[in-house]
Amino acid sequence: IEIGKIGRQASAAVTLTRGDSVLYATASRDKSTRDIDFLPLSVEHSERFSAAGLTSGAFNKRDGRPNEHEILVCRLIDRPLRPLIAEGWRQDTQLLSWVLSYDGVRTCDPLAITASAAALWLSDVPLLKPVAAAMVGYIDNQLVLNPTLEQMKHSRLNLTVAGTKDAVLMIEGAADFLPENLMIEAVAFGHEAIKVQCEGLEELAKVAGKEKLYDSIKLPPVGLQATIDELYTDKIDEIYNGSLVKKDQSAASSQLSKTVVEEMEEQYPDEKSAVKSALKDLMSRRMFELAKVHGTRIDGRKLDEVRVIDSEAGLFPRVHGSALFTRGETQVLATTTLGDAGMRQKIDRISGMEKKRFYLQYTFPPSCVGETGRVGMPGRRDLRWRK
Repeated sequence: IEIGKIGRQASAAVTLTRGDSVLYATASRDKSTRDIDFLPLSVEHSERFSAAGLTSGAFNKRDGRPNEHEILVCRLIDRPLRPLIAEGWRQDTQLLSWVLSYDGVRTCDPLAITASAAALWLSDVPLLKPVAAAMVGYIDNQLVLNPTLEQMKHSRLNLTVAGTKDAVLMIEGAADFLPENLMIEAVAFGHEAIKVQCEGLEELAKVAGKEKLYDSIKLPPVGLQATIDELYTDKIDEIYNGSLVKKDQSAASSQLSKTVVEEMEEQYPDEKSAVKSALKDLMSRRMFELAKVHGTRIDGRKLDEVRVIDSEAGLFPRVHGSALFTRGETQVLATTTLGDAGMRQKIDRISGMEKKRFYLQYTFPPSCVGETGRVGMPGRRDLRWRK
């Protein structure tokens, strides 16, 4: 990992090299603080065709919008890093990573996590601990660290692990019916490699890291959480007592949120985001407490009860297969199309042309939750891992 040669205007920029594969990652943040109750972090990842000496097979030869795999890698980067950024950080933060050179030997997915985490760790964004990632395969009854693409053709396990030197934060992958104890061993095996990387990042930060910016973090007013707990615990319990259907419960929760903000305005002026965060914290704790102490979920079900489940097949006459799955108020409408080998999906990747024999097209329109919104090209939440 090298810092200081490229991207000197970013808060931190690193190049990560393994073999002939080179990734470039940057971490940047805005100077101003936003009045919001969530962490404004965005992640982008790009596998440039030039990295492998290729151009896009599309009519427009320029690298375009992120493909599905790149978006899914963004999720892998986001998941272990987001919870480790200091509570209360409200400055827009962006992580960008590119594959600039690719040797075709191994996947760059875990490297993208490590490179982005390294840039964030060396920047002034208050990341609490360094994060790294590793890939684990299972070949010929042996766990293999960061297997090659050729080895992965024979692997019964495809596992990506990310975490700190103290704990595992994220796992993603698939296995060929491996026993639970082997999966646990595989996670621990990957974590050992993560520990080594995190220790190296700690040493690098001592000589190249910036001082973390904690001054801009606005802490909630002293006593706010205690005040919210005292005034609104009973009202939340009334909403969560199981007597309301989902629609009425959502309406009651929204109304309570508005009421709390209005009633707290005089005592805590200009603290709308802090008030909403305190209320959200209380609602989460009461939801957990009701389940733990009374064994009751907020919809009235006991812990060993499931929602009513119903399945119906053959809804549409001219499709190859169709089904409607209903669980409580959640529904999934699915159709299936069968085709020959010529209908396989062709995907341009820096590792070459891939052909998918099975692919899932997932859609979550705003009407699913009774709302209005944009409808068109699939959004990021509409993408899923697939084989």
